[in-house]
Order: sequence, then C-alpha cells, then structure tokens
Amino acid sequence: MLNIIADYFHPLTRLQRRRQNYVTSVSMPESIQMLVNTPQFQLHDAANVHPFLVLDFETTGLSPEDDEILSIGWVPLHQNKIDLSQAQHFLINDATGVRPETAVINHITPQMLASGVPLIQAMTSLFAAGKDKIWIAHACSVEKAFLDHFIARHFDITDVPIIWLDTLMIEKNMAHLRQEHDCDVSLAASRERYHLPPYHSHGALIDAVATAELFLAQCHRIEPARPISLAKAFRMSH
Repeated sequence: MLNIIADYFHPLTRLQRRRQNYVTSVSMPESIQMLVNTPQFQLHDAANVHPFLVLDFETTGLSPEDDEILSIGWVPLHQNKIDLSQAQHFLINDATGVRPETAVINHITPQMLASGVPLIQAMTSLFAAGKDKIWIAHACSVEKAFLDHFIARHFDITDVPIIWLDTLMIEKNMAHLRQEHDCDVSLAASRERYHLPPYHSHGALIDAVATAELFLAQCHRIEPARPISLAKAFRMSH
C-alpha cells in the first residue's frame, strides 16, 4: 500500500496526470500534441528502454523575452547508444542580436547566421525529432524557457508538459548526497569528474553530444550493476 501511495505522488506520475489533462483541455497543433501524448511509460521502467533526445540551444542570453536563439543542436540516445547519424544542427538566420561576449564563447558570427534557417523551420524539425522521446539538456531550464516562449508566441499555448531530464540537476543532487555543497556542476566540470574527454570547441551540437555522454556516465555511477529506472532518473533530475 505504501508503495502504491508513493508511486501516486511521484513527480513523474504527477507529470503524467498533468499531460493527460493537458491533451484533453488544450487545443494545440498535432506537432505539439505528439510531444505531450508520447512517450507512454510505466514509472519503474528501465530508463534505457526509452528513446531520448539530447539537445542544446546557443542563445544571446538567458532571457527568452530579451534574447535570441542562435543555434539548436540535438542527438538521439537509445539503449545506451548515441546515434550520431541522426544528429542535427541548425544556425538561425533570423537571430540579429549576436553579442561580442557570446561570440567569444560559441564562435557564432552574423556572417554564419546569414547561411542559417528561420527559427520556425528549426523548431519544426525539433518537434518532429522529439516525438516519442524524453528530452535531456544540461540546465534544461534554459532550453525549456526558450521553447515555452516560442510555443506561446507561435501557437498561443503555454507550459507544454514535455518530459525533461536535467543532467545539471542530476549532478547537483549527486553532489548533495556526497555532502559537497560547493560543487561546480557546469558541463565541462561535470564531465571531468567522470574522466570524459574535454571538447575544446563549443556549439549546440557538440554540447548535446557532451551532455549525452555525461548522462550515460551519471546513470552508470548511480546504478553500476543495473539500468537506472526512469523514476529514479527523473527524481534525480528535479
């Protein structure tokens, strides 16, 4: 009985109920509806039986209202395998706010953006790629905020309940369990703790691949002898 009650109040179960209510109460285009309808899951599924989409946005800042998406990159991850053959990267040609401080980090210039694609085209491809998948990002609150802003602006709907896992929060919670309260949980520092090689260049696709590798290492660290459950991965990332 206690397990049934605990499962009912698990944050992933609560999210699933919210997704079900969202589908029946909110009018939305099919591309968004598929992100809410899928994937279907059982709370205690092994996480690796579900496909993931690991993504990263390069932006001019952290405010969706004031800043712009410069590039979007993603890579699928399924059964502990990163599928580079299906990786995608888009530069956004309607982004006009390149700043010197961000260009130093991501090396994206206005000249590069001129050969990119409109944001709506990149987002349409992202929605298609994200169907049936659980989404992963490092500090996913950034990607989620920009995604929510785009969807609200283009489709007049808010707070779409996509299933997100956050490798930054997983790392932060693992540090808390180790009683390390001043732990650097940046992507580079987190990868270094697992002896993953550094990527000297920086960009949306490279960071997506780096995040996918980090997620696999985190799952193995948390559950060395068996696949981590979806329930545990979700709780660790919130």
